Amino acid sequence: MKYRNFLRSVRNGWWIVLVSVLVGVVVASVVNVATVPVYQSTVKFYVIAGTATGQSALQADALARQRIVGYASLLTSERVVEQVTKASGVTETVPEVADMISAFGDANTLILTVNVRSEKENDAYAIASALATNFNRMVNDLEATGNVFGAGSILNVVGGPTRDNNPVSPKEKLNTGLGLLLGLAVGVGILIARSRADKSLRVTDDVEAETGVKVLATIPAEKPTGSRLDVFGQWGGPLLLEAARNLRTNLHFMPGADALRVIAVTSAAAGEGKSTVAVNLARSCAEAGYRSLLVEADLQHPRLAADLGLTNDEGLAGLLQQSAELATAIRPTSQHGLFVLPAGRAGGSASELLSNTAMEAVMIQLREAYDVVILDTAPLMPFADARIVSALSDGVVVVTRFAQSSPAGVRDGLNCLALVHAKVLGIVFNALPVQRLPHRGRRRSSHTGVSRAAVSASAAEDGAGSNQAAAPQNARVES
Repeated sequence: MKYRNFLRSVRNGWWIVLVSVLVGVVVASVVNVATVPVYQSTVKFYVIAGTATGQSALQADALARQRIVGYASLLTSERVVEQVTKASGVTETVPEVADMISAFGDANTLILTVNVRSEKENDAYAIASALATNFNRMVNDLEATGNVFGAGSILNVVGGPTRDNNPVSPKEKLNTGLGLLLGLAVGVGILIARSRADKSLRVTDDVEAETGVKVLATIPAEKPTGSRLDVFGQWGGPLLLEAARNLRTNLHFMPGADALRVIAVTSAAAGEGKSTVAVNLARSCAEAGYRSLLVEADLQHPRLAADLGLTNDEGLAGLLQQSAELATAIRPTSQHGLFVLPAGRAGGSASELLSNTAMEAVMIQLREAYDVVILDTAPLMPFADARIVSALSDGVVVVTRFAQSSPAGVRDGLNCLALVHAKVLGIVFNALPVQRLPHRGRRRSSHTGVSRAAVSASAAEDGAGSNQAAAPQNARVES
């Protein structure tokens, strides 16, 4: 799953890498432009130690190896730099010229390498030329005065002074390449951080792998299509309703489907779309010709009645408080065969109302009066309401939301259902972007939708009666 998450982050966040690379290149370009060019001229000397009387060649060679280190230091001495400054004709001061000179003596090869760097190309070359011409004489003068180094040395110029029109700093190509690589590294780092931070479920296979529960249906993210006269339109358009038909069909073909009369629809947390799934599942059942009841069992935050344009004076809470009758609490809707039992107004604790024996009695009445009862419950956490209602149902459909539900949260919700021995029928993966839906599944859904519409039309023509007709007995959910 982690590998897939990273690939998904790359697919969705490629622009982050691109922007990071561009920023890196731009920063490198700014550095290149802002940096003052520095030019370098190099001269190389080969050091040969003079042979004194009675001194062997081996001793002279050893002496040269010792002297070469001293020559590197001598190059930046005040006396030498002062003479070089005069000989080169540059306008810089002696300390400034001393800062331009760097030297390295290799005792193995007896090569003394001198680099002169300056912001002026001509100055670097002039100073290096002065060293190439005068340093050997300067050394011999110093050695002759006070016998500083013993026998005289010979410094032969073996390379340079070089003259290059291209500055050694800034290294534009190198800086640009480093900026590109740094931007790439930052972009990939951001993607990795996003991949690790994003624990939400985004792939159907991940939902099943993380929860161990089968995905019954995927619900597309579809914008509302309804008008003020079409209260059901706000719960989704044809794609969403077709997905609900597929959910209904999958429930029908489950083992033990004959016993599925009361289905609870819940989710681990709020905002995952359980009410949308419940409404459309109830619509699809009514569309297939079954007398369906949608029960708003969320007494904590009831809103279904208002969204459907129904009054909420009497409802489930009134039945549980024995202040209302079933016939007046249930509301017909504009869709044939679909009824709604709103939450009503709970005067006390919602959990206490749902857990008393009156709830069991109400459920018995509803089973006798309707083919299918869909319970739109509260979220499983933090309230106990959904667990109480789910335990009274024949099965529970758990809704998860694309890019919002976390594996840990869904597992916690499933554990809550397991504690009350509720039967989990499966998971509905909600709000999946349309482009992520399997093409084959969409074609199959389209075909299925035609047959379901035919079933609905046939049921209506057969005179299933008005929404006030009596309910068939001992019916079951079918597709």
